[in-house]
Formats: sequence, structure tokens, C-alpha cells
Amino acid sequence: MLMTKKIFFLLIIIFTAGFSFAQTVPTDEYNAGSVYDVFGIGHINYNTAMRSTGMGIQGIALPGNYINNINPAARFQLTNTTFSILFNYDMLKSSNSLKSVNSSNANPLGVNIGIPMSPKNGLVMGLGFNPYSTVNYNFQRNVVTGGINTTETYAGKGGVSQLNFGLSYAPVKGFNIGADYLFSFGNIKDLTYVNFNTAGVSNTVKSHENDFHTSSFKGGFVLDFGAMSRSRSLKDLYAGFFYESKLNLHSKVDGIFGASLPNDTVSLHEGDIEIPSRMGFGISKKVGNRYMVSTDMILQNWENFTAFGVIQNSYKSSLRAGLGVEIMPLENGEGLNKYTFRFGAFYENSYFKVNTQSVDRYGVSTGIGIPLGTYNSLDMAFTYSRRGNNDNGLIKEDILNLSAGINFGELWFIRRDKEKN
Repeated sequence: MLMTKKIFFLLIIIFTAGFSFAQTVPTDEYNAGSVYDVFGIGHINYNTAMRSTGMGIQGIALPGNYINNINPAARFQLTNTTFSILFNYDMLKSSNSLKSVNSSNANPLGVNIGIPMSPKNGLVMGLGFNPYSTVNYNFQRNVVTGGINTTETYAGKGGVSQLNFGLSYAPVKGFNIGADYLFSFGNIKDLTYVNFNTAGVSNTVKSHENDFHTSSFKGGFVLDFGAMSRSRSLKDLYAGFFYESKLNLHSKVDGIFGASLPNDTVSLHEGDIEIPSRMGFGISKKVGNRYMVSTDMILQNWENFTAFGVIQNSYKSSLRAGLGVEIMPLENGEGLNKYTFRFGAFYENSYFKVNTQSVDRYGVSTGIGIPLGTYNSLDMAFTYSRRGNNDNGLIKEDILNLSAGINFGELWFIRRDKEKN
């Protein structure tokens, strides 16, 4: 009972402290990030596993003993039950022709479980919770209004997350299929705060909070040409494809307007936000005993994006392509030969335009896999990328991502050999 009272008292302190803080400076709860997150549903998350992130790819045609989130069919080689937790730390430098701003953020990337039900038949169950997109921005500009120097702050946070559940299966040798049920949900909050910097003049706040949810599906296949053919040249050659249906997010938007927070909440809209379907292709080939080379591409037509029935004219088709190589450890290797090394490069053509100009992103990545035991490992990936430029009023961003994944695994559904009498 005493502990319950202490927890209750602590919650009251935290709530009231945060409440009064928000009244004073309502944008302080928003972290600085990319100004481009103001568009649509924010930045699309392409980090699905540390293995593929270190290679600069998505893993559409990259099977193996890891949890693949982009293509459910690519899980067919998972041999032991694996529990994976992913983390990410971003360091961002945004600049234009006048100044530059540095910011950093840390956030979880996902939690996933893979359970091989029948490895012989490629039957693997996958469950996960991962971000689809992220919104994270907080920037200011100075404006003269009616002879008064005002400071306008624009801030946003939130994003779209997904729960997935599905299976992979090999109905015939070399042909692996998979499907996931997806439940998408999230919250995006945008806020504008105008500080008049003048005594006797009330500052103004305008806030929109968007809650949404929907169900969808994802399906795909991976062709194992080596298993389908006796040709040695086709051994360990894979081709993959996946398709993810559009997200009809049922959305409800509430607005808060006034001179300070809190204020009365007004319901503004209720309807659907339609995020277009996407598809991807990939090819992977093992070369020799230690090298895996893989490339893939994701396409998504954002011209079909609508919010409450309104088409966004500044949106267009997006593309994400990558190429990578993995150097596998030697069997019974010592020193560096027991680690996995990864290298890659990628290019993204974003789904929005600024001043009629496309905002592209390109980068390089590297990664390492460190064994922590028979079935446990630590995977890390380092990515440097650049998005945008300083032409035509755009913002140039230099981004360094440090990502890590901890994998816990053990063998399930495998009978122990009977002891001899």
C-alpha cells in the first residue's frame, strides 16, 4: 500500500510539472529534427534489420538466419527462434546559405520475433512491432508583423507504427512464399507557436493532433534458383518480390487554438488518409564461401496519396535503391575471421517536391556482426547520408545514423537425441 501511494504521488508530480511546463513554452516537448518531416506522414523508415541496413539494402531477396521484416517470404532460412531489439541514434546537421543547425535524437527501431515451426518446409512465423514513418521537427523563423518582431516556431512529432504477424512457407522446393497481416496506427501532432516578444501581447498557439489506424497485408516470394536447379552456377542465387497494400488510415483530427495551453479541443476532420501501396524487387548471390552480394529497389506512387479526399499536388512517385556486400565469418574462425562485415550504398528519391524540386538522399553504410554465443549476437550499422541541397531555397542535411540490434536466439521444435542405453 505504501509503495502504491509513492507511485501515485510521483505520477502527480510528473503530470503537474509537465503540464505547467507546456503552458509556459509549448514547443519545448518537441525535439529538433529534419525540416522535411513536415511533409505527409514524415520520414519513411527503411531500416528493417541491422544486417540489411549495414549493406545499404532492404533484404527483399536476402534470406538467412535473421528476421526479415520487408519480405515475409525471406524468413524461410531462419533455423532458430530469434528475438531482436533494434535501436537508432541520429546526428543531423541542417544548413542553408546563411547558417547551420545541429541536432540529435535516439529512438527504438523495432522489436521482432521469428519462430521456425518446420525448418525443413520453410515454415517460419514472424511477429513484430516497427515504425513505418517518423515525424520529428522543431524550427523557427523571425517575422515582422504589424511592426512587431515575432518569432514563429513550427514543431511536430509522432508517426505511423505497424504490428505484423505472418508466416513463410515453401510449397515446392526452391519456391518460398510469405504473407503478413499488418495493423497500422499512430499519432502525428503539429504545432505552431507565435511569440510576439512584447509585454502585454498574448502569444498564440495552434495545434493539430491526428490519430489514425487501419489493417492491411503484405505478401511476397523468394526464388531459390540453386534449389530449383542442379546447375552449380545458380547455387545460392535468389530473386525476391514483395507487395504491400495501400493503407487507408481512418483519421480523426483535433485542433487546439488560443493564446496559451491548454484550451478547448475542437474536432476538425474525420475521414481517411490513403497511403499508396508499395512493391519491391531484389537479387542476391553468394560468391565463394564468404561473400554475399545483394541489390534491391522499392517503388511507391505517392501521386495516389490523399488526405480526406484531397490530392496533394506536390507529391510524386518515390524510389529507394541499394547495393551491398556482406563478408561472412570463417567456420571456426579466430580473431576478425569470426565477425561479419557489411558495406553498401543507397539512393532515395523522396515522395515530395519543394519549390517544384525533388529532394533526393544518397549515402553509404557499413556494419559489423559480433557473435555473443551460439545463438546470440550484436549487430551494428553506421550510415552517412546527404539529403537536399542549398539551391532554390532548399535545406541541405548531413545525417549520421548509428544503429544497433541485439539478437537472442535458441533452438525450438527440434527433438533431442535419445540417450543410448
